[in-house]
Amino acid sequence: MRSLKNLNVKKSIEQNKLFYSESWLDKFGSFVFYLFCFSGFIGPFLIFYDPYRDHSRTGFEYYMVFILSIFFVFSFYRKATEKRLIKIVSKHDVEENKLLINEYCKKKGFEKYRNSNNVIIYNTEMTYNFNPNYKISRIFLLKENIIYFTIIRENKLNTPVLFSQISLKRDIKNLC
Repeated sequence: MRSLKNLNVKKSIEQNKLFYSESWLDKFGSFVFYLFCFSGFIGPFLIFYDPYRDHSRTGFEYYMVFILSIFFVFSFYRKATEKRLIKIVSKHDVEENKLLINEYCKKKGFEKYRNSNNVIIYNTEMTYNFNPNYKISRIFLLKENIIYFTIIRENKLNTPVLFSQISLKRDIKNLC
């Protein structure tokens, strides 16, 4: 799990973004990932608009490369917004929300990492992972009848979670 050192719950809820102390290695990893996504986005344009290429022999594969470019833009966006908290208004109070989230996560087989005050963190191992220390963390912050959550992943470059937050949001909305 990524180190959530000095997690500031109050500021996170106020700013609707996860606030914690990041190490220089995490910041460097984010910079490298942004650079990788930017080059993946620009690369197809450089290949397609090569002035020395014979444009009469442009095949379908050149256009397929642009789909890859869209994937890099989406990955860049998800990395930039991975700390943003998703807000769900519940009809239950904090204790009932805590109970519902804990039951849901146990049913899904997530491993409990932290369950104190109004912060709940559950981890799962990443699929197709060679290092068992790398985890996907689901972080829930509770305030009155509102649930804030986000999903972050830990690996060498701390790549973002691309689609899991969509299903988690739908499931939590159905619970509440």
